[in-house]
Amino acid sequence: MSNSTARTLPILVGIDGSAEAEAAARWAATYADKVHATVRLVHAVPAGDWYGSAEFVDGGALERDLRAMGRKQLARAEGAIHDVAPTVDVETVNMDGTIASYVADAGAEMVVLGSRKSSAIRDLTLGSNSLRVVTHAHCPVLLFRRESKRAEAGRPIVVGIDGSEQSDRALGIALEMADNMGAPVVAVNYWGFAAQPSPGTGFEGVDWVRVGEREKLWLEGHVEKMHEKYPEVTLTTVSAQSSPTRGLRAMSASASMLVVGSRGRGVLRGAILGSVSQNLVHHADCSVLIVR
Repeated sequence: MSNSTARTLPILVGIDGSAEAEAAARWAATYADKVHATVRLVHAVPAGDWYGSAEFVDGGALERDLRAMGRKQLARAEGAIHDVAPTVDVETVNMDGTIASYVADAGAEMVVLGSRKSSAIRDLTLGSNSLRVVTHAHCPVLLFRRESKRAEAGRPIVVGIDGSEQSDRALGIALEMADNMGAPVVAVNYWGFAAQPSPGTGFEGVDWVRVGEREKLWLEGHVEKMHEKYPEVTLTTVSAQSSPTRGLRAMSASASMLVVGSRGRGVLRGAILGSVSQNLVHHADCSVLIVR
């Protein structure tokens, strides 16, 4: 889609008062300005048990304080957006519940959440918030990580390719975003064993050089047709013998963004993400876009 085509759905950004959320809002504003989209900032006051008992003690003062804090955080994020993209339309929502429940029912071009690499402790928080958003959203979800001031300009968007319908959608979105952002794209496919198998595995006679050549030719042919739609985007390919998780995590050190497909929603809303997606959400060095 050309960057001159206005988007009918907003880009949603989760706001919680953190520096990561404000950085995510700034990124969303810059991208929305390029694609002519509205930015909708969403702050959630968790409804339910965690503060419900306090309501009987303070007459609901805690809930009112949380709402007031949310309004201030939304106003600050809106100001940050207008600093970088003064003409972008901004909507604000201060709601009860969770961001995950909101995005499950709201139409959006994309959901953007501030994020950073996890530690063992942070995995608990990230698992209960960001992953819930990813599994409930009907649209791509970007876990945005602020780039280092020393990050080199022109770092590529890296997209994982495995031949599935989800990874093809991921490639299409990666090429579209790169076209709008003026960024190069690297399409990567990881196959086979990360190391040569040991005797007795039944793979001793495999010609791994020939396998690698076939995989490389397959990848180049697979991405060629989709690339024709975005001829201005510089597209290169990487085909290597590794696990997808290990390979993509290594690529994240020099990428601006990883784009990966995830398994579909299935019959259960909020189905669990695939292991590769979950690992990257927690441990990639750059932003991660999950595409369904």
